[in-house]
This record gives sequence, C-alpha cells and structure tokens, in this order.
Amino acid sequence: MDKLLLLAPTARERRDLPTLAAAAGVELLFDPFDGDYFDRVIQEGAAKAGAFDLVGRIEETAARARALGVGGVTSAVGYPGMSATALITHRLGLPGPDPRAVLTCEHKYYSREVQARLVPEATPRYALVRDGDCPSELHGLAFPLFLKPVKSCMSMHAYQVDDSEALRTRLCDAAVPHAFVAPFNALLRAHTDWAVDAGGMIVEELLRGPQVSLEGFVQGGRARVLGILDAVMFPGTHSFQRFVYPSSLPPHVQAVMRDVAVRMMEGLGYGDALFNIEMRWDPDTGRIGIVEINPKIASQFPDLFEKVDGCSTYTTLMEVALGRPVGFRHGAGRWKLAASCVLRVFEDHRVHRVPGPADVAKVLARFPDARVQIIA
Repeated sequence: MDKLLLLAPTARERRDLPTLAAAAGVELLFDPFDGDYFDRVIQEGAAKAGAFDLVGRIEETAARARALGVGGVTSAVGYPGMSATALITHRLGLPGPDPRAVLTCEHKYYSREVQARLVPEATPRYALVRDGDCPSELHGLAFPLFLKPVKSCMSMHAYQVDDSEALRTRLCDAAVPHAFVAPFNALLRAHTDWAVDAGGMIVEELLRGPQVSLEGFVQGGRARVLGILDAVMFPGTHSFQRFVYPSSLPPHVQAVMRDVAVRMMEGLGYGDALFNIEMRWDPDTGRIGIVEINPKIASQFPDLFEKVDGCSTYTTLMEVALGRPVGFRHGAGRWKLAASCVLRVFEDHRVHRVPGPADVAKVLARFPDARVQIIA
C-alpha cells in the first residue's frame, strides 16, 4: 500500500479523504505542517500568531517524509502546502510540481510576467505599484483598475479602484499582514534570484464578463483540464455566491479556455500536480482573460465532480501525487449538475447560535447527497 503524506489538511480533506484513500489502497498520513499559523495570522493578527520558519519547516518535513518512506507528498492548499510540497518532492525525487513553477503561480507579479510570454492574448495589462509611483501614471493603464497584493491572501485587500484618489486610499490600508508574507519572502530568498519581493501590490486592467474556474492537472509534462465551473458572484460584488458544475458557457468558449490552460501550464513546466485557473469571458468582445493561476486543487469542488462525473478530484490528487495513471472519467455520476453555495453576509453580526448536529441531520435527511460546512 502506497503511503501519501498530505500537508496542511483542511476540514474538507479530513472529512472526505480517508474514505477515498482506503478505496484507492492508499495509506494516508496527515501533517498539519504550519499548525494553522497562516489562518491565525489572518484571523487574529501577527501579534498572536508569532513567527513561522517556513524554510526550516520544509527541511524538517522532508526529513520526516524520507524516514516514513512515503511514495508521495501533496497538499490541497497552495500556500504553504503546495509551496512546501514542490520543494520536498523535488528533494526526495517523488512526483510533484516544479518548485519554481509553483512559486511563480504564488507570486502574482511574476505569474503575470510568464503569462504575458506564454498566453499574451489572455493576459490583462498590469503594473507593479512601487513606492513613489504616481497613481495616474501607471504604465499607461487607465481607470478603472483592479488592485491586489503580489502575494494573495484569500482575496483580502483586492479592490476595484475607479480613480487616482481611490487608488491612493486603498494603498494606505491594503497591505497584507507582514507575518503572512514574510515566510514566503524567505522562501524566495532561499530558492530564487527574484528582485521583487511579495509584500507589494499590483494593478491590472479590469476583466469583464462571466467568471469560471478550470480544474486540471499536469502529469508527465502533459496538461489536462478536468472540468470548468461557473463562478457566480453576488450582484455588484467580487464575492462568490456559488460555483456550478458543469459550466454553462458556450462550448467554443470553453474549448478556447482549455487551450489557454494547457499552453500555459505546459509552457510553465508545472510538473506533476493539480492546478486551478480562474478566467473571465467577455461576450461583447470575445476576449478570454486569466484572473489568476493557483497551484492547487479548489477544495470546494471535489464533491461536485463526484456528483456529476462519479470521480472525486481528491482521488485524482492522490493518483498524480503517487505517480499513478489518472482514472478520471466524465459523466458517470448520479447528477447532471452540482453546486457549492456560499451563504454570506456583508455586514458584521454577533452570532448567537450556529446549526448543531441535529440541524445538519435534518438537512441531510431531506438532501442526503448534500455536504454542510459551518463557518461561523
């Protein structure tokens, strides 16, 4: 039985992967890796989180993986999970993504640099915001623009800015916590010669039209898109309301998106791992643009693929990490369509009660194929 070490598991992986691993003949080993450090930075601030030696932790985990005799290492989160996975698998000679390719995806400025070379037609114009830049003279870019961190943090501090004043205002409060970015910068110093650290911001021209997510993998140098999902926003926001699989976009548009994804990931030399690419299609101009490339699986999607295709992409994650042939197939599921719905609020509230096991059981009695995750 192959041993697989999974770094930084989320609640979804802890819930769903053991059953899938047993069915696939995989001995699954969970490694908390960062001990929820990055979640604490986001939720509680740097003062309570302390410091985290990411470079040192990768060395420790590589030694542990070697001692355990694992046949694969992987993660379902990009940072720090897949960043660490790439370096550990490279060190141990196991199937995995190229470290530089993963770091490129995580560093949004260098990601755009590579996109502009490999798929220029799908790359929005962009500019690095440097200290002292005049917001009205950003390399010929015209407002409205999209402002986001070089090292993203769960879509935090990403904004549409409509004029110079809005850009100045947002730049004053848009910094990602230093404790979140510092370990990544240490990783860059240890493994790249890049001059641009990850603590800055970039601006980009706006992409318009419906947004989708493409899930895929690279194995043996060949990229394959597993499926495309509609990413539906709450009206007037950049916040996801639901993800729907399969996508309702016209087939010819989806075909172009698949081609862009394959050329991008193969040209990047991504290596053996899964990926997620967000794209937009403007029906007025026909333009397809890349929002961002994530060197990871989207953990809210495996259940949707299982419902429609009969195959969870968690299984694909394990197959690729262990160097096994991928057995994913389409259309073998019970349902024609599946969705993941995010029940958001947009104002602060005090939570007096959350659904308990009995409440969830009532939902599952009516909808036995549902999955419920309580966030509050």
